[in-house]
Amino acid sequence: MLFATDGFVGASPELLVARSGDLVRSHPMAGTAPRSSDPSTDARLAANLLASAKDQVEHRYTIDMVHDTLLPWCSYLDEEADPSIVAMANVQHLATRVEGRLSSPPASVVELVRALHPTPAVNGAPREEALALIDRYEAVDRGRYGGPVGWVDAAGNGAWAVGIRSAELDGSRARLFAGVGVVADSDPAAELAETRAKFQALLGALLRP
Repeated sequence: MLFATDGFVGASPELLVARSGDLVRSHPMAGTAPRSSDPSTDARLAANLLASAKDQVEHRYTIDMVHDTLLPWCSYLDEEADPSIVAMANVQHLATRVEGRLSSPPASVVELVRALHPTPAVNGAPREEALALIDRYEAVDRGRYGGPVGWVDAAGNGAWAVGIRSAELDGSRARLFAGVGVVADSDPAAELAETRAKFQALLGALLRP
């Protein structure tokens, strides 16, 4: 989703939630690998991501939370049996589609956004404990980074993304953020490399001649 609102701009690959009538969809992402210009290397990186126990654990935290949060609003809810690869220009992600039918009367997409945000992919889990740790140790103000961005109509339909691959613009200045999900088996050097790869999407757009 492309977005630009009050100086907050970006191109998020991650659908937080969308509602159309009584149909609801989400496409959460967690677990990341770099891309390669060599097709065989790129395929190997994708296969390694799908086989990574560490990334599967990281992914499962988010999928379970999204599914369990939406379920009380739904008469039916299903998710893909296994995650798939969603490839961006610089990175590729594990992603799982979650789709269902809302109970009557269907909740507004804004209610669903309020229930889902923040997901473990941008906040950690359990939610309250993770928020307390972020507040204590992160030492920076994220601003609107990672927050929900989207639209809603008068009937409560709409689509909202997670505000990643984003920048806050202030005149000629741009403030960028990128981050990773840290779990028990995370390797600090690999997580730093992943953060740098995520930065390239916006850095390339801002610094390209």
